[in-house]
Amino acid sequence: MPDKRTHRGAHPQDLEHFAPQCHAALRQAVFDLSWLLSRGYATPSAVKIVGDRYGLSARQRTAVTRCACADDALGERRRKEVPLAEVRGREVLIDGYNVLTTIEVALGGGWVLAARDSTFRDMASIHGSYRKVEETRPAIELLGTTLADAGIARCVL
Repeated sequence: MPDKRTHRGAHPQDLEHFAPQCHAALRQAVFDLSWLLSRGYATPSAVKIVGDRYGLSARQRTAVTRCACADDALGERRRKEVPLAEVRGREVLIDGYNVLTTIEVALGGGWVLAARDSTFRDMASIHGSYRKVEETRPAIELLGTTLADAGIARCVL
């Protein structure tokens, strides 16, 4: 059956799964999962251990997985960061679908998570089946304005 969603908003149970009373457990779960990953545990088994420990739903486990990372991965990502001021006047390459999807989720009222590595992750779970929604055009316009305001000379998606 084709996907007929017209918005990139929140899952019906997200208010329950990400309510303020869940935040402390979710933060601790990200910490614990990151600790296990840093010690070489395989992601599926580590997510099961942490998810079972905190009684997380499948959606919460997905969120924790998206926000966690091993210490070595965190260090490598931080070494690759480039301050916005250093890209002014330069060409940048952007993972267009992932950036666009995250903006669409935010505009649609969905959950965008602040990950351990200072990036933002959405909960859209598209995996190769991208399609336009009502938030697509406003998201493209917002991205374009942001890049222009940052002085990006050229953007390759």
